[in-house]
Amino acid sequence: MKSRSLAVAIGILAAFAVLAGWFYRYETKPESSPVSRGAHLATAAGCYACHGTSIDDPRANFRLRDSQWRGTGIAPIWEEEHSAKSIVTWVTHGVPESKRESHENLLMQMPAYGDDGHLTAAQIDDIAAWALAVGMKGFQGYDNLDEDMPELTPEEVADLDEGELVLLGDRLSRQVGCYQCHGELGQGRIDNLASFKGYIPGFQGADFLKLTDGGDPAEIRHWIEHGRGQAIESGVLGGMAKKYFDAQAIPMPGYAEVLSSAEIDLLVAYTLWLQEQGPLKAEAIESFAGIIDDNL
Repeated sequence: MKSRSLAVAIGILAAFAVLAGWFYRYETKPESSPVSRGAHLATAAGCYACHGTSIDDPRANFRLRDSQWRGTGIAPIWEEEHSAKSIVTWVTHGVPESKRESHENLLMQMPAYGDDGHLTAAQIDDIAAWALAVGMKGFQGYDNLDEDMPELTPEEVADLDEGELVLLGDRLSRQVGCYQCHGELGQGRIDNLASFKGYIPGFQGADFLKLTDGGDPAEIRHWIEHGRGQAIESGVLGGMAKKYFDAQAIPMPGYAEVLSSAEIDLLVAYTLWLQEQGPLKAEAIESFAGIIDDNL
């Protein structure tokens, strides 16, 4: 009888261990977006090595002119406006056909990542999304960061149309550092040592919803004001969550004494708008940039 009871107990413990392992793997499953995947692929594919990190990070090359090699530079990705289609063409084929003859005079030539089989079409689309998102910092003419924020009341924030919300939400997010930690355009996956999933989540997807009690505006506001949520640290798993929040290398700052009530309202509305858009693909970022450009 005792041996039977012991066997039952062992079976229950084993089942519990399997269930706990499944639950942990489910909860820690990483989330990504085209922009965050593209950022990691850009590093892995060597994009920065040749194109630099910005227009202020020139990279040397040589061009054959009149039978002599002369010093020249490699164009940054963000030197001119690009569409999703043009970036995909460059990465896939190494150069558009219209520029191939001139390109062949360069000592270092762009690899054809798609034609050579180094990257899949989906991966190239992710790199295009990343390049367009980073380009919106100002490289491509969408200088939203440099414009002054208007003084708004909470009532005026509530009455903003979509274009105004995107323009001002993006501007304030850049000016107070939201994208620095939450990824370009809030698309997430910035590494964060000792955090629960190893990264800082973005403003889209399941991570955001779990941390904000399903996208509750009051909970998002609490995060912005105090740098941590109320709902995530309550309930059965609250102690575990608090442990990770206290241990993570990059904690979220509280903006209660930095931003006005209306500015916090604006960020709440803007992050919810980004959540509704979901992970932004390259074409969606083009549309996003168009909204910014049309409302500047």
